[in-house]
Amino acid sequence: MAIERLRLEFVLEAAQPIAHAEESFGNSSVLMRRKVALPNGQWVRVPCITADTMRHGLRDAAAWAYLDAAGIETAGLSEAALRLLFAGGMVTGSAGGSVRLNDYRTMTDLFPPLALLGGCAQNRVIPGRVQVDDASLVCHEQAHALPEWVRTWLNEQRRPLDHARAHVEEVQRVRMDPTLDPVKRKMLTETQRLLVESRLTESETAATDDDDVATEASKSSMLPRRYERLAEGSLLYWSVSALCTSELDRDTFMVMVGTFLAEARVGGRRGQGCGLLRAVTAQSVEVRRPSERMEALDVRDLGARVGTLFRQHVAERREEIAKFLATVAA
Repeated sequence: MAIERLRLEFVLEAAQPIAHAEESFGNSSVLMRRKVALPNGQWVRVPCITADTMRHGLRDAAAWAYLDAAGIETAGLSEAALRLLFAGGMVTGSAGGSVRLNDYRTMTDLFPPLALLGGCAQNRVIPGRVQVDDASLVCHEQAHALPEWVRTWLNEQRRPLDHARAHVEEVQRVRMDPTLDPVKRKMLTETQRLLVESRLTESETAATDDDDVATEASKSSMLPRRYERLAEGSLLYWSVSALCTSELDRDTFMVMVGTFLAEARVGGRRGQGCGLLRAVTAQSVEVRRPSERMEALDVRDLGARVGTLFRQHVAERREEIAKFLATVAA
């Protein structure tokens, strides 16, 4: 096939709140935002999910799909193999100035995602061919940057744009201290119970005396915490593209994107009901010279009708892949 750049564009929905933090101040965390200039020149900060996070999701999904296709036991991987599969590897020694052609062909043939995502293996840097964008909040401040097809889809859905701030909620949660519960204190040994009750008495006395030092020294482990998050139902626009030089490249790209979006989770607090994204609509764009060809993409097809070539390619090299992962330096 001819070399082509394939771009996939998505509208993603927060199926759960998204707690993707930018930084923390004490026990409060602030939602990730990026600086954006409006058409009138005004600067605003708009919530987003970073391209780095989305790219890591693609790499993680590609690794799981690869191991499944190769039929490799996940309990016997070396540290280097684990690092290569899920983090792109690292240069562990002196790297040469360029990648030797034979080494590059062998590595990318045995591990097709490496050709697209890039990484470090055998003390060499493998250049990637995938470009990942931030997932940007679909809001009033970003309206001017949305593709025409997204604006059309929003109109068809009769979904108006709101300001970015309307999508952000601040929540508070508390980690409780079991020693504050009299029933649970009875489960302690006699010595431990006396120590806990002594500390609680000291805390009460310090509060009465307004003694900040004593209060700090005798405080319980109960911890209130606050954080910002994107509200459930918020929409984000995301695009990812790849320079494909073969049908295997194209199939591998579709497998990693489809596997990732089958259950995309981003940000923190994933064990607390946060982080799930789902694709609601998409477009496939083939970038040609001097024009583009765009067509609707059924997001349900990603990972379902694609992947045959990828899985066949990996399965046929199962033994070589096992040897490669056992000896790779990454």
